[in-house]
This record gives sequence, structure tokens and C-alpha cells, in this order.
Amino acid sequence: MKILKKALKLSYDRFKPSSFQRRYHFTIAFDVNKPILICQNNPIKVNHKAYRIGKKFNINTYKEFPYVHSESYLISKLLDRYNSIDTNLSIVNIRINRQGIILLSKPCENCQKIFNAVGLTKIYWSINHNTFGSENQFFNLKKDYICRYK
Repeated sequence: MKILKKALKLSYDRFKPSSFQRRYHFTIAFDVNKPILICQNNPIKVNHKAYRIGKKFNINTYKEFPYVHSESYLISKLLDRYNSIDTNLSIVNIRINRQGIILLSKPCENCQKIFNAVGLTKIYWSINHNTFGSENQFFNLKKDYICRYK
């Protein structure tokens, strides 16, 4: 899939390893094949947007520990920018560790709750460098095939 390859490139372009952070999550919103917004997590710095999202979607974890997840930060910025969210957007979530290796980045239960609340259903997440997952599918970029599972 074209957007998965674009998402990998965009994430690596923004990847700047630090000794303070073990992993980097990037979440990219695509309108068809065009990236419209990219956000990154920040587990080091408290962010008022995390608290606001926790309050808006009644997620106590974000209210108690207001550190942004890349997914919740993306939703916050989309709502700030457009006032509503187009449910046709595709969302790609990628996790890169400090050594630059792609790892599993399925949205947590709270972030998935936010995606469901705003009506986003096309969510893709990294599994490793060549494989991405979605609700009932695996996408292998190296072999360009889709495997459905239940």
C-alpha cells in the first residue's frame, strides 16, 4: 500500500534519537494518498492537549498523566484545525525504537476509544519494518500481499 510506504519515509525523516526517549511513535493522517498531518508522542513533557483530550473523551489516564500519545495528539490537532474529523481519513501508526528499528505500534485501548468516538475506522499500525496490521488484515510491503485473518 502506497500510504504505508509514505508513512515509513515520513517517520524516518522526523526520527531523531535521544538518550531520554526509548521509543518514538508517529501517527500520520492521510486523505486518500496525501499526508495531511503527522504527530509524534512525547513521554517526557506534560502537554495540555493530552489533558484536554482526556477530558473531552472521558479518559481518566490522560487526565491523570497528561503525556501525549501520537494518536491522541493527532486527533487534538485535527479537531483544532478542522473542527470536525473526516471519517474517510486513513491513519497510520509507526513505532521506532532508539536504534531505528520498526516495532509493534497498535493503538492502546484509550487511543482506539478516541478513534472509535470520532468515527475513524481505517487504522494501520506497524508490526515490523515490512509488515503492518489493520482490523482483520496483515500487509506485507516486501511481498506486496495482503493476508486476511480472524
